[in-house]
Amino acid sequence: MHKPKAFASIMISLLFILSSCTPSSGMTDPSSNLTQVEKQESTENKNQLLPIDLLENAETIEEAANYKLVRSDFMFYYCIYDENHVAVKSDGPFNRQPRISMADVYLVKVTLQAGTGLGTQWGYYYDVNKDVFSRVFYAIHDQQNGMVAYGVLNRIIVRDIFDKTKYYQEITSFKESLSDVAEPITKAEFVNDGNEIRVTYLTGSDCREVTEIFILN
Repeated sequence: MHKPKAFASIMISLLFILSSCTPSSGMTDPSSNLTQVEKQESTENKNQLLPIDLLENAETIEEAANYKLVRSDFMFYYCIYDENHVAVKSDGPFNRQPRISMADVYLVKVTLQAGTGLGTQWGYYYDVNKDVFSRVFYAIHDQQNGMVAYGVLNRIIVRDIFDKTKYYQEITSFKESLSDVAEPITKAEFVNDGNEIRVTYLTGSDCREVTEIFILN
């Protein structure tokens, strides 16, 4: 007859323990200084940390102040660090080697090629100073001055890396018609201190290469 009371007592104790593990609402949110757009895009790109330093037979392929790339049993893993060298993101395993570099003094760039051609490439950026991740971009052509140029179908999108409400422009009209191939736009790069973008594409049935320069508004 006393078992229901004992069970209720155990449940109350468990609820108390769980509630004590919940972060206090009064704790400071380290991302509170970010815009809503930045928070959303940064959160989408975060994942659980993998203990890459504990991997068996791990071999360091590349290491810098803000990232580390290792190989273990023919698979690749990486970790991203903030300005205090605290791990903020890691990922793997990958059967292809990710490409990690400093795109700027405080900007880590991570890309991975899923197949052949630029259209199978995906990647993202991490701002060490702001401790914020970008969304994932596909077919990244170039970046400069906090802007990224990437391809979507038969157009180039230029936007602020972390917040497209700050800058966003699509380049869809070209002097020549694009060739009917899988990837008619072959290159896009910032020029003139990032105020313009030079786009190279294929036109006609003979896939003749054409280059145009577009002014960024």
